[in-house]
Amino acid sequence: MFMLLSNTRRRRALSVLGLQAPGRAALYTATLTAAGLSACASLPPPPTPQVTRAEVAIEQAQRDGAADLATESLVAAQRKLADAKAAVSQGHNARAAELVQEADADARLADLTARSRTSARAAAEVDTSIRTLENETTRANQR
Repeated sequence: MFMLLSNTRRRRALSVLGLQAPGRAALYTATLTAAGLSACASLPPPPTPQVTRAEVAIEQAQRDGAADLATESLVAAQRKLADAKAAVSQGHNARAAELVQEADADARLADLTARSRTSARAAAEVDTSIRTLENETTRANQR
């Protein structure tokens, strides 16, 4: 409300209330302090829960055989997770959050790739078994 008044009227209103108009130095100090506090408050927190989730995803991928079946994706996930941890230690939490998200996605890709390849191998074995049984059945019927 006081901002809408002219300087003279603002000073009179403040003096009636028993207040003094702040000087320029005080205004600059207050503005800079507020800006500094808002900058500190806007720093993102370290992505600790996301790091844990990515670590678990990498472990799951390893258990599902990604080291042999999806090496490229697994190595990318491990590298990005290590880079994310380094970024956190340097205070670059926003960059760390991006890297952790990418590491988690790469780990899940490695896991799904490993599972898919394992399933494809199992399906091929089943197909081979079926063909073998069909051949044996055909031979038995020809006797």
